[in-house]
Amino acid sequence: MLGLVPGAKPDQGVHALGLGEITSNPWVFKCMGRVYSAARSGGAVVMWDVTDITRPFPVGRAEPGSEDLWSVHTPRGLLAGRTDGTLYAIAALREASLPAGGPPPGPFGP
Repeated sequence: MLGLVPGAKPDQGVHALGLGEITSNPWVFKCMGRVYSAARSGGAVVMWDVTDITRPFPVGRAEPGSEDLWSVHTPRGLLAGRTDGTLYAIAALREASLPAGGPPPGPFGP
């Protein structure tokens, strides 16, 4: 399941990985058939789709806001949502970039 702490076992108090826990070392996640990377850069968390490692492309960034929530923006700067969870940030960015029933986003798509 996306957002779980890598290597954690169910009986070890597993919790969803928060955006505030992302470091400058990239974390890799699988979500809805795609592979994403997230890393801290200049205070923000930058997320990339790395499903095709020869053509990675940015899917958005999350910036810390008030009340422990992060503002999640598409590469074009549109607000996709506010959350503190990595899973929810990636899901919001996918939803913002995908037209209903459309093809998955790609380097030449939305």
